[in-house]
Amino acid sequence: MKVLYWDTFAGISGDMALGSLLALGADSKEIVNQLHSIGLTEFRLKVSSRQVHGIQATDIDVVLEDIPENHGDHQHQHQHKHKHKRHLGDIQTMIHSGSLFERARKNALQVFNVLAEAEALVHGTTIEKVHFHEVGAVDSLVDIVGTCIALDQLDIEMIRVSTLPWSHGFVQCAHGTLPLPAPATLLLLRGFKFQESGITGELITPTGAALIRALAQQSSFPEMTLLNVGYGSGKNDYGIPSLLRGVLGEI
Repeated sequence: MKVLYWDTFAGISGDMALGSLLALGADSKEIVNQLHSIGLTEFRLKVSSRQVHGIQATDIDVVLEDIPENHGDHQHQHQHKHKHKRHLGDIQTMIHSGSLFERARKNALQVFNVLAEAEALVHGTTIEKVHFHEVGAVDSLVDIVGTCIALDQLDIEMIRVSTLPWSHGFVQCAHGTLPLPAPATLLLLRGFKFQESGITGELITPTGAALIRALAQQSSFPEMTLLNVGYGSGKNDYGIPSLLRGVLGEI
């Protein structure tokens, strides 16, 4: 049985998760083909290698085809995040409409379900009325569904995750200024162990937290035969390597 251990020493986000799986050998072209099958056609997946503190890692960017790439980072990310707002039902329809394999489809639906539940609790509404805002945007859909496709490609049957890093500060989002960890992130990670990181900045995004809640369990490093190691890079620099380490093994 294939096992994935996510070593979250610098946190986890959707792009870090997908990057770590591409570094472990997932096929980006096939992932894009399957994403196109659910109606996500207005993007280009830019996959590159870069060194983070001397460690070779896989970096991904979701580039919208109708937006020039020469925007400043803040404006570029802002347009990515707020171009599309979707309800849970819209996303469920998309996922069911495509040619995803059953395991990838089931996992993707579960990730969005737990995320909708958390967002509904935070904002005092129902899961049917939740606007996903950032997570309904094309880039976050690609991160979540793409990660589920990659897990299926690598035939990963079990995911374990390390102790999570606690960070401080605030983040700007569609709802305004929120404390870190973000409220939805904390709701998603009830029952998980944290340790103080001493870092000011967002280490775990709601997307990363939803992937953990839906698909993983927390544990010490499992006894397994080590097959491969891959690193997915993040976009921030808080003085530590902004990396998610994916360790692939077999039991």
